[in-house]
Amino acid sequence: MRVLAVGLAALAWASVSPGQAASKELSERSVKVLMQYAWLILPSKFTRPDGKVIEVDKKNKKNETLIPIDVARDVIKVGYTSAQAQLCEMWEEQTINYDAMIRILRSKHDWSEQQLLYITTLHRMTIHMAAGKLKVSEKNGEQIVSLEPIEPSKATCNDDKRKRVKEIVAQHVEAAKAVTVPAKGNSTGTVPASQKKK
Repeated sequence: MRVLAVGLAALAWASVSPGQAASKELSERSVKVLMQYAWLILPSKFTRPDGKVIEVDKKNKKNETLIPIDVARDVIKVGYTSAQAQLCEMWEEQTINYDAMIRILRSKHDWSEQQLLYITTLHRMTIHMAAGKLKVSEKNGEQIVSLEPIEPSKATCNDDKRKRVKEIVAQHVEAAKAVTVPAKGNSTGTVPASQKKK
């Protein structure tokens, strides 16, 4: 079993402004690798907080569940910022960062419940990957992706980093406020899977 390193270096730019990031996009290959890992951990059945059950046909409807590569790339960027927030125990910032992402995505397309569940899974997986807590192993010729608990890192979370995370999340929230979300739309009713201890 080995810690996933694919794309970590490329994700380091995710905390810069959109203009600066334009020339440093994650490659299509890197995005596809991360999308496949998210597909592997996507649950075939998920129960929302309101009790509604979302089922995913992982045998026959993969293409209908996956999202465009450009959208996946944006989700990965947001997931990286969410990871920094979690490592710094900035739970509110992590949550509103995720909520802003969902609002922006829903303004662009009427995603199915299965696609929104996949988006949430890709975001959660990116958090673990960026924190070095995503592992990939093989068993009987098949890849197995597992997520390990994330422990906040005070040693690497100084005031400058916390300030930077706050600024990035604030920019994302402002971008979300500027969009219009259709009155009717699907929602998984999920929240980002943080490791906050209660």
